[in-house]
Amino acid sequence: MTLAQKFPPLYECSVCGKSVKVIPQGEGNEPEYKYKCEHRNVPIYANRKVTLRGKGSLNPLQETTIKITLSVRQLLSMLTGRSI
Repeated sequence: MTLAQKFPPLYECSVCGKSVKVIPQGEGNEPEYKYKCEHRNVPIYANRKVTLRGKGSLNPLQETTIKITLSVRQLLSMLTGRSI
């Protein structure tokens, strides 16, 4: 598995898999799309990694570890434009 497969772009074309830049235009407005391919008006996949936590209690060390991991993931995703 390559790094590109392990960490896909946050948004990608559903036909060819190339990344798509999505620029929000404000609440209630359709975002602007910048494609790196020739496909238009096709679905765009929004790849995300998910961390699920159920009900119950965690010890403080586990809870802190999860919060730090999620914060680092969010920062890296924002900087790289990929789902980390």
